[in-house]
Amino acid sequence: MPPQVLEASEIDTINEEVDLEMTRAEEEASRPFRPTTGNDQVGDLSDGGMVNGVRVTPMQNGQRVKRGRAVVRRAWMWNGTESMLQLGWNTEGTRHDGARPFLLKRYCLCCHDGGFRGSQCPRCVKQDCSTCAGSTDMSPRTLPNGRVIRGWLIANFYLRKEDVPFPERFYGSIQCFIPSCLRTGGRGFLTEQDMRMHARSRHRMEYASHMEALQEARVDEMDSLKQQINALMLAQIQQPTKEIPQTPAQQRMAKARAAKKPR
Repeated sequence: MPPQVLEASEIDTINEEVDLEMTRAEEEASRPFRPTTGNDQVGDLSDGGMVNGVRVTPMQNGQRVKRGRAVVRRAWMWNGTESMLQLGWNTEGTRHDGARPFLLKRYCLCCHDGGFRGSQCPRCVKQDCSTCAGSTDMSPRTLPNGRVIRGWLIANFYLRKEDVPFPERFYGSIQCFIPSCLRTGGRGFLTEQDMRMHARSRHRMEYASHMEALQEARVDEMDSLKQQINALMLAQIQQPTKEIPQTPAQQRMAKARAAKKPR
């Protein structure tokens, strides 16, 4: 006796569709997790974004906020290099440290070592430097910006560009190829090589696509020039040769030569 077959009219299509969607969701969730790599170009997530297919939303006190909190603070190094200092926040996200750990770092004018904390340079102390007496010479000295300090140590970072003691010219007229990059306008590069190094490190994927587009444009330009040259050469070959009229002097010389020929 054949088994009883379920009829189509007895099937709840809505419940089956829901079960199918839930099954697909469970299968997607069970797939191996792929961590974010450097090539994913996640970018700044302060205001939220997508990471590995998951939307990240900024929260504060358990509630969503439209604008995330700042994560860096603008500062300038002792030589004028613009930098972004990382901010540290408390667990509630209501108070930050103002990048104080970075602002406490010092730079030694004697050995040109930087990034340390304290009132003495570790390198000069270790080497028992005779120039600064092992980082104990506290004689006053005047900086290029007119400020007088005691000793050989200065701050490594400054919150105001005007306070930078040894400003150098870091910006030029060569702009980054990405209009939205910070290195545009008055913050260009001094050389083309500097711009390319920046592009390879900060905009790897965009720079590769940019160079491919330039290469294709050069190839198209070369093909166009070749076609123009071939067309000009073909036109010259097909054009009948025109006889150049002789001047009166040339005509007289030709008659003289013809008269001298033996008959």
